[in-house]
Amino acid sequence: MSNTPLSSAEHGKILLFILLMIPTLFFVGILPILFLIIGFIMLRRNKDFSYVDMAVRGAAIYMWIGFLICAGVVAWNAMTWDKSNSYQSRYAAELMQNFSIVAAIFFGYKVALTKLLFEPLAAHKGWVELNGVFSSKAKNKEAEIDIIKGERLKSFSVADELIKWAKLKEDGHISEQEFNDARKKLLHRE
Repeated sequence: MSNTPLSSAEHGKILLFILLMIPTLFFVGILPILFLIIGFIMLRRNKDFSYVDMAVRGAAIYMWIGFLICAGVVAWNAMTWDKSNSYQSRYAAELMQNFSIVAAIFFGYKVALTKLLFEPLAAHKGWVELNGVFSSKAKNKEAEIDIIKGERLKSFSVADELIKWAKLKEDGHISEQEFNDARKKLLHRE
C-alpha cells in the first residue's frame, strides 16, 4: 500500500478507462458504471478503499456474467446449427458473430477495468483513501476546525458548544488535541 500520489501515466490510464466506459451504456449497460460511481462516492465519504474494491468486484462479476451468457449463446447456437437450411444457417452465423462480438466487448471491459482502473488505484491505496485519485498534494490532516460561524455569540452558546465538544471527545469521535483546539478557539475569541 503506497502512500504516494499516482503518476501522470497512471492518471492517463484512469482517464482512458473513463473514456472507454462511455460506450458501455450501449454495449454492457449502466450497472457497472453505477457500481463504480457508488464505490467512489463511498470512498470519498468514508476514506475507505474497500468500497472501491467492492465496486470493482461487482462490476467485474457483472461483466463475467455477460461474457458467459454471450459465450453460452454462441456455443448453443454452434451445437444446434442446421447447416442444411440456408436461411437458418445465415441467421445462425450472424447471431453467432454478433454474440461473439458482444462477448469480446464484455471481456475487453473486464480487462480494462482491472488493468486501467483497479491496478493503479490499488498500488496507491493509502494515497487515494486520504487525498483522492487526481490530487498531487497531500491534504492537511490537521485542517483548521471552523467552530464558530457567527461573529457574535451569546455567552451561554459558548458553554453549549464546550459541552458538545466534550461529548464528542468522550464518545471517541475527536481526539484530545482536537478538543483542546476547539476549546481554545471558543474561549479566546474576540
